[in-house]
Amino acid sequence: MSQPQEALLPAIELSDAAREAHPQVVAMRRDLHRIPEIGLQEYKTCAYIMDKLAELDIKHDKITETGVSGLIEGAVAGPTVMLRTDIDALPITEETTHEYVSKHPGMMHACGHDTHTATLIGVAARLKREGLSRGRIKLNFQPGEEGRHGAEQMIAASIMENPKVDYAYGQHIWSYAPTGQIWIEEGPIMAAVDTVYVKIIGAGTHAAMPEGGIDPIYAGAQVVTALQSIMTRNVNPLEPGVVTVSEFHGGTAHNVIPEFVDLTMSVRVFDDETHALIERRIHEITTGVAAALGCTAEINYVHEHQPTVNDPEIAALVREEAIAIVGEENVLATQKVIGAEDFGDYARLVPAAFAFVGAKNEAQDCVYPHHHPKFNVDEDAFAIAAELMYRVAHRLLAR
Repeated sequence: MSQPQEALLPAIELSDAAREAHPQVVAMRRDLHRIPEIGLQEYKTCAYIMDKLAELDIKHDKITETGVSGLIEGAVAGPTVMLRTDIDALPITEETTHEYVSKHPGMMHACGHDTHTATLIGVAARLKREGLSRGRIKLNFQPGEEGRHGAEQMIAASIMENPKVDYAYGQHIWSYAPTGQIWIEEGPIMAAVDTVYVKIIGAGTHAAMPEGGIDPIYAGAQVVTALQSIMTRNVNPLEPGVVTVSEFHGGTAHNVIPEFVDLTMSVRVFDDETHALIERRIHEITTGVAAALGCTAEINYVHEHQPTVNDPEIAALVREEAIAIVGEENVLATQKVIGAEDFGDYARLVPAAFAFVGAKNEAQDCVYPHHHPKFNVDEDAFAIAAELMYRVAHRLLAR
């Protein structure tokens, strides 16, 4: 069991500035938690961010409809370091009972993006107040991380340019690790994600006379079964990945064999070679099995996100700072996450790293997973997250 809130902060190596800013970060997170908005519709959230940046006298612009870029200039030339956060919520009805519960029916910050946004505002306030001796900090308040390709939109809107970004850093509050623990490692740390849409077309007929048609439901069932062979017989067992058929729709009446069925798959993978193998085998198995049963298959294979890959040198730097805060025994370097994050789009362009900051606390009932209607996190973790981001920013500015 993790430590209760009142016992944790003194046990962590935090600067006085991080401790003093902690109540403000918590207050901002609660403000944002009350006004969750789904991806690319974060209008109130965007306005809140811009108001805070204006109060801090930080230069900022709205560069997409709800995405905000800010800039803190240093005294002399140096690297431009981008600190990125995501700002969107999820279409989930909240079931928690705290006083800052969502005021927007059917929407909830069930992944922690409210904590990310508040943390970045808090770090920006500290950096602006103290001033930068060199370089620049670019603030990236990104909309639409939850499957809406927000990173692509921010990149298209030139978030990586003017000034050109040299390094990028991001982090995620993490309900799967106890408060006081940080996960960071080099290489692939979050998976690529693809969505595959399949239509299997047969020939409709009366259910009592199946010989008069071609049953796409039967063919679809065989396709689903055959697809399981990809991970068990085609992919190296040491390479993680997932091929999940998550939707199967077909038929409209009990006495009719339909003309077609629709399947949807989710693919998660880290390695590029394995990625290509899985895509090829999905095409081969789906079309081959369908054809063997007299059907045809139409496949729309959509690459949603690249894997998030940490630069080894930047990850090592983050690890050093994490150890300085929580101790070496609390910094894990062997954790991959099969979920996806569009931070990987930035990491493809510049050296970057992405870390996970533990926020599970059983004593406070902060035990539910991300995307759960009772999701909540230990607020003490915000101070650790802010301290880590601040330290990493300064280390990157010094490169």
